[in-house]
Amino acid sequence: MTPMSRREALLTVAALGALAARPVWASNSRNSLPIPHERRPNAQGVIAFDARSATRRFLPSRSTPTYGYDGAFLGPALRVRRGQSVTIDFTNRLPEPTTLHWHGLIIPGDVDGGPHRPVAPGDRWRPTLLVDQPAATLWFHPHFYPSTAAQVIKGLAGLLIVDSDETDRLELPSRWGIDDIPLIIQDRRFRSDGAFFDTMNIITAINGYTGNRPLVNGIEYPEARTARGWVRLRVLDGSNARSYRLSASDSRSLFVIGSDGGLLERPVEVNELIIHAGERFELMVDCRSGKPFDLVTQPEGAAIMRLPPFDAPVRLLTIRPEEAEGKGKLPDVLASLPSLPAEPPAVSQELVMNMFRDEAGMMPLMKAGLTMGMAPAGPVAPEVIARVTRLIEGQPALSIAEQLALNGVNGKAYTLNQPGFTAGRGVGLRWRVSEGDDKMLHPVHIHGCQFRILLENGKPPQPHRAGWKDIAPIMNAGTSELLVSFPHPAAADAPYMAHCHILEHEDSGMMTQFTVA
Repeated sequence: MTPMSRREALLTVAALGALAARPVWASNSRNSLPIPHERRPNAQGVIAFDARSATRRFLPSRSTPTYGYDGAFLGPALRVRRGQSVTIDFTNRLPEPTTLHWHGLIIPGDVDGGPHRPVAPGDRWRPTLLVDQPAATLWFHPHFYPSTAAQVIKGLAGLLIVDSDETDRLELPSRWGIDDIPLIIQDRRFRSDGAFFDTMNIITAINGYTGNRPLVNGIEYPEARTARGWVRLRVLDGSNARSYRLSASDSRSLFVIGSDGGLLERPVEVNELIIHAGERFELMVDCRSGKPFDLVTQPEGAAIMRLPPFDAPVRLLTIRPEEAEGKGKLPDVLASLPSLPAEPPAVSQELVMNMFRDEAGMMPLMKAGLTMGMAPAGPVAPEVIARVTRLIEGQPALSIAEQLALNGVNGKAYTLNQPGFTAGRGVGLRWRVSEGDDKMLHPVHIHGCQFRILLENGKPPQPHRAGWKDIAPIMNAGTSELLVSFPHPAAADAPYMAHCHILEHEDSGMMTQFTVA
């Protein structure tokens, strides 16, 4: 890529500031919301599945090459219980290496499934996972460096549900697919031949993946027929980069009952909820009236994330409470969380997310392109949309050397053989995560723990972010201070990762590794 083409690319992004409201996108036909099949350990405590290549029809006249876990796209919902020891019997039937990362599960580094544990085509991996943490909605996905983003785009993702006796006693909605509804929200962009667009070029590496088709459980604008009564929504932002600002189409309240790592102390009533890439929230919705409504996302994020249809409210799915009355309840009290220390420990680790494009003189142009002109409303000229689309889809792929040098943590782009740092095992630690003067969103994920957010930009976190978390979003030159603890070891040959969960940032160097001893 020549310097001129980079400059032209970044200047063209500035035209996105003119984006204005457009009609809500919706498909002409409605499909039922697919519910992932539940998969529990067998009598021997084993869950067996594979990763495979396939095809699926997303577009009316084209088939799309896909990856999936035990199917063509996405995967089953693995269900385990606190206190169980579960062996995963995983076979890689893909034409390329992959890994299997248990996002949010608190386990030792050698079974965490990071980039140091690749599974070659045709090989098996049999980690044993001791589940010892509160009930939560977690997930699993590949973590192969530097092609995690491409493998997730093709379809590799699935839910990992941790159940517990304590949560069972709360009588929350628990009938899978009836009043306990899993929602994996993603965006995709298709090429003219039906394949997913997945080029790692300068635009995707800097801004993250910008799909123009919203999918929920792999379907565009589906319908979910649920029980009447209280309905529980387990929401995963499974997108590579996109954030969503969720609300109900009829403005009914959403009650947040859980975050990444488990239930909150009490329900938190909200009218809208922002969820970033990799995050999970559990919501309760009052459907006792039987009236249908849509889950809607409002425009959110940087200018390039507001390309149509995401420059206006987008209806993601319809919930129709038409089945028999449910018995689930919304309790006043959900869980008991450990009290935060009155005097947290001193900061022991700083993690600064870096975007090295500034070295090429591109930071001022990119900042201008991402911030200018967002307030004015008005129609978007078709030629502007077409030009920006050509920019996203037409820029050439970066060389591996260019890709791996774009981003970093603490001034260094990630490499597999870098020493990293060491964190103490079994002690409370205070980490500070920041981004210097960068203003882009970075949802920072830390392996091997569930942490508590102490401060976001010097203030306590919002109530629905005050529980167990494994992703801390930072933006607008922000800072997040975290109380973390690592109960398990992670050796130098299988360290934990800390990285931005915008997968294109992760795959271009915004990741570091650490041991625990």
